[in-house]
Amino acid sequence: MSSSPVISIVVPVYNVEKYIKKCLLSIQNQTFTDFEVLVVDDESSDHSPEIIREFTDHDERFTIYRKKNEGTSMARNYGISLARGEYITFIDSDDYIREDFLEVLYHECVDNDADVACCRFKYAYTKTGLNMPMIFSPKKQIMSGRKAMIMTIHDTLMKNYAWNKLYKRSLFTGRDIHYPTMYFEDIATTGRVIFHANKVAVTDQYLYYYVQRDGSLMTTMSAQRISDYARSVLIIKNYVMSNGQYQDYKKAIHYFVRRMHLVNIYSVARMHILTRDLKNMKHNLDINRDLSLFLMDDNYQYVEEPEIPVYFIQPGKSKEKVKGRKSKR
Repeated sequence: MSSSPVISIVVPVYNVEKYIKKCLLSIQNQTFTDFEVLVVDDESSDHSPEIIREFTDHDERFTIYRKKNEGTSMARNYGISLARGEYITFIDSDDYIREDFLEVLYHECVDNDADVACCRFKYAYTKTGLNMPMIFSPKKQIMSGRKAMIMTIHDTLMKNYAWNKLYKRSLFTGRDIHYPTMYFEDIATTGRVIFHANKVAVTDQYLYYYVQRDGSLMTTMSAQRISDYARSVLIIKNYVMSNGQYQDYKKAIHYFVRRMHLVNIYSVARMHILTRDLKNMKHNLDINRDLSLFLMDDNYQYVEEPEIPVYFIQPGKSKEKVKGRKSKR
């Protein structure tokens, strides 16, 4: 391995003793070998650190960094700050990758002079052992940065996930882009990174396995999560506006907001029904409507730290307790 590896791999870890070994083995067995692995342990209380040390003790490419518990976003940011590679990628610690994940994406970037490469992924179900391809998958292509940005905002064929991509590290460090401490941090960040890419290369190969466990984000929606979903869109709108290109992406943002509005109707109803607390459900549905209108308002002005004007109310809490609450950072 050279003094400065070609690729830096950031793996945030928190209490994943059942999955971390498979994840790290899939990295260790890559056909492309010039990489470093920055395993950022977010103060795990299980046996994850001991399992990680099985790798760090015998493979110099692996390094563990232990930090106080601050969540996935801060762990990724910490990894970015320590990374030395020309390229960077993120792998969630309960997921795993195909043996040629790095090789394929690296050559997609280099051969096509692209700042970002993206692959298809499969859902890996822990209960059944089945691996199912994502329903909507992008075809193999080389996209301009603008086209890729529009597709990323749409979040259909080109998903906002941080992990099925290889990036030029300078897209983060050169623009001082960090993951915000919130739910749906990928939506709030990936678009800002893609915004600065010259080209994005897309392969039609399935190189990443997205492990599905009980209690996943979309099955445990809460008022805070739904609020952050809306705020993530605002962060992207605010960012393109700060760069004077809102009109170029207005149609894509409005498309996403309309879809978000429909998803949130389901999420709000489900949240209240599952908690058997219908109080404030109408209020939350009204908030969803108002936030959608706010996010599509062309009179919105750029601010340094964008915040949505109102937050959803968790069943069992009063309006007074939520009023004026800031989202976590």
